[in-house]
Amino acid sequence: MSNIAELANCPELSFIESMTLQETEEQLRELYTKYYREATGKEPEIGEADPLNLLMKAFCAMEYQTMQYADAKGRMEMLKTSTGDALDALAALVGLTRKEANRATATVRFTLSEAQSGATAIPTGTRVKSEDGKYFNTVEYGEIAAGETYTDVVVQAEEAGADSNGILSGGIKILVDPIAYVASVSNTTPSTGGLDAEDDDSLTRRIYLAPSVYSCAGPRDAYEYYAREWRGDVADVRIVSPLPDEVNIYFVIEDENGLRVPNSTELTAMAAYLDDETIRPLCDKVTALAPDEVEYAITVKYWIAESDQRSVSEIQSRIAAAVADFQTWQRKLGRDINPTELIARLRERSEVLTEFIGESTLEDIEAATMTDFDIYERDMALLHQADAVVAECSTPSLGVGYELGSAHALGLPVYILYRPRESRRLSAMVSGNRGFTLLPYGSREEALAAVNRILDELGV
Repeated sequence: MSNIAELANCPELSFIESMTLQETEEQLRELYTKYYREATGKEPEIGEADPLNLLMKAFCAMEYQTMQYADAKGRMEMLKTSTGDALDALAALVGLTRKEANRATATVRFTLSEAQSGATAIPTGTRVKSEDGKYFNTVEYGEIAAGETYTDVVVQAEEAGADSNGILSGGIKILVDPIAYVASVSNTTPSTGGLDAEDDDSLTRRIYLAPSVYSCAGPRDAYEYYAREWRGDVADVRIVSPLPDEVNIYFVIEDENGLRVPNSTELTAMAAYLDDETIRPLCDKVTALAPDEVEYAITVKYWIAESDQRSVSEIQSRIAAAVADFQTWQRKLGRDINPTELIARLRERSEVLTEFIGESTLEDIEAATMTDFDIYERDMALLHQADAVVAECSTPSLGVGYELGSAHALGLPVYILYRPRESRRLSAMVSGNRGFTLLPYGSREEALAAVNRILDELGV
């Protein structure tokens, strides 16, 4: 069954009125009793081991199975509940097919030990691999010109699927097929574009949007359809028209680490795809843009009751999980930063809560009741009360940076959690400080493991 939001309010139909096996048997017995009474004027007497009773049970079981087949067939013909091959058949009605798995690509630099007097060939199909054994091969012939020491060649993963995505620059550095005078290889761009075969939800959404593009793009949902059609890992799309005949396409990509903004290569590829004359209306100027990431910091101050002292570690883990869940929920195109959502998630996980962070009008309250000096004094007082500092630094923040420096000066243990991203590196003033413990994470589970490690080291 599809989980797309567009069909959330569409009713789920049952073609057998949700009848159970017991109801089927009861209906059969009622009919038998009626006809027997009409024919004989008596009530039927059927024992548990009576062959007629056993025959009724067997017939009901077969009849109910037939009903289940009929119900399944009807459900497979409805977009909301269709899956697998049946969904593929629905897609064919609007001219669509399920997207096959794609191979990840990257750009690899082949570097010579020294410049040569003649050209050095990089044959098509030359294999390279990452340290964890993911193989790639060159998709076109490359050549290092005479007098030069390197050339860049596009490579693709030997196996299709998303597993070969996310290899950072420098991660593909083993030359499998030796080439004379080539001393080293290294990818200069992360591996991207690898996709598993399209899942049912993605295909359902494209079928739903298909009627919008029977001519070409133009309506908002038609542009959304084509943006999602470009590649299956496009997770969210927003269409904005700042001026007549101008269309800006904002989109984000979903990979194994969650949502991310597209890189320059992906923006160029999306723009080129939408510029096709069969897609773009003649007068539209279409631009593919990366959305702006809005920085925000999360601070939670809470108290734990003395009666819960034995559950401190568990409570802190639940709070960390709630914050991680909020960050995942918050990371969506066009969604305003909503502290009240964080409060709700904290309340679901634990009874503890900050006394001043999380109010939807926090900035207005501070502006009305507290001076900058008051806010500084309050936060520094909290810092002096702390036993350690744990900071989530995936997004740069001047205030957090100042607090980290102050914590270091106070001699407090400092733990830095962050998501490694090619587009935004951790500040060298943080990553270069040997007094800070760096804890990268790529998933909620890894973040929770990092928090538990901190608690263990602090003896909490």
